[in-house]
Amino acid sequence: MIRFLLLLFCFAAVASASAQDDRPNFLVIAIDDLNGYVGCLDGHPNASTPNIDRLAKEGVLFTRAYCNSPVCNPSRASLWTGLRPTTTGIDSNPSGWFRDRPGFEEIVTIPQCLANAGYSTDGYGKLFHLGRGDSSIGEWQRFNTYNYGPRQNPKLNYPDGDRITDWGIPDGDDERAASYDPIVADRVIAALQDTHDRPLFLGCGFFRPHTPLYAAQKWFDQHPLEGVQLPPGYREGDTDDLVYFGKRERREQDIEAPGLFTQDWAEESGNWKPLLQAYLASTSSMDHKLGRVLNAFDKSPLKKNTYIILFSDHGWHLGEKRHWGKAALWEQTTRVPFIIAGPGIPKGVRFDQPVDLLNIYPTVLDYAGIDAPHELEGHSLRPVLEDPKTDWPHPVLITFVDHHALRTDRWRYIRYASGEEELYDHRTDPNEFENLAVTKANDEEIVAALKSLRQSMNQLLPSTAKN
Repeated sequence: MIRFLLLLFCFAAVASASAQDDRPNFLVIAIDDLNGYVGCLDGHPNASTPNIDRLAKEGVLFTRAYCNSPVCNPSRASLWTGLRPTTTGIDSNPSGWFRDRPGFEEIVTIPQCLANAGYSTDGYGKLFHLGRGDSSIGEWQRFNTYNYGPRQNPKLNYPDGDRITDWGIPDGDDERAASYDPIVADRVIAALQDTHDRPLFLGCGFFRPHTPLYAAQKWFDQHPLEGVQLPPGYREGDTDDLVYFGKRERREQDIEAPGLFTQDWAEESGNWKPLLQAYLASTSSMDHKLGRVLNAFDKSPLKKNTYIILFSDHGWHLGEKRHWGKAALWEQTTRVPFIIAGPGIPKGVRFDQPVDLLNIYPTVLDYAGIDAPHELEGHSLRPVLEDPKTDWPHPVLITFVDHHALRTDRWRYIRYASGEEELYDHRTDPNEFENLAVTKANDEEIVAALKSLRQSMNQLLPSTAKN
């Protein structure tokens, strides 16, 4: 009898291990500071991203995807914990490491949750925000991080600011002189080619097009300066109807990087197009590294049972609304590339309703068959991925410091800590040229829309943040 029970136990253990081995793998690709300047998103006429476009043809492209905060630290803290910046208090880059916040010391992140469920979790490159010592490394079982360099001393082109505020060609065609992304790709490819006795959660974090906007000569040559066009979202006088971020000096906490490029300098120095060229070149360089990873994935035994999730942590301005960089709540700063592909997901589908990165955590758990370790504030995208005609009723809340934006299918509503507001109708104004909260403040439809949007925003905010 005892022998029979032992045999039964062993059989159950083997069956359980076999069932675990059948669970899907995940390849999560995070890109730093990439806006809508992507071929399949039609964000800029000079954009060249054949490998992002290639992946979009293999799955569902979310054409209106948004970060939950327009700077690195809170965006990444939010998507990896499944909690809004208004919940964790991580609402800007100087906010610190989320585990230093009371009540969040033991919060379970996505890689931790999957590791606890028997997954192997490998992460390479920028996945959590850097500058936290070894903290972000400890979120993974195997991890290698790098930084934004190699940095040039002296800088190549920009005379002021931090050493990462620069652009140019460091050393001809030497890819590794321009970025650590080739090494990140190498490590991810090695992980794809390795044998795994457990399901794999693999993170790939590319640094470009984050500054410094360095790339090899061939990527600059792909975007000849004489052919570079100014941003389609730029219009002279666009800031005339802005309020807090357009009419007066910002508070110190509202400035993400004081040494960043400025529109006045870009115009007066004649460097606007060279900067655009550098951003496009950095993006094309990153896209090439992505192509290497995708080629390795296509030859990997993991291919048949792996979901790929690609996203950028937030957008970036290159002169739209006379703004440079991130740290604002407009479309250009918050819209991101977001693609999910894998078994059972339809190919070449575009989903046009607004979604956000907060939904990554519950979506991964849904496909992995794992219960959430804490209450998540996003929603699984699986219903949409299985039937892209599904209605998605969840508005997107975006937070920067104590300012907030709400993105619905039609509207972008922004409310600043001062109480001032902006409202844009994306049915007629996709570039957000007209702030209807100022230009049509007495229009009955606009008054009604503002009232409804205020209520919707307040439902998503903690009581301390409501106006």
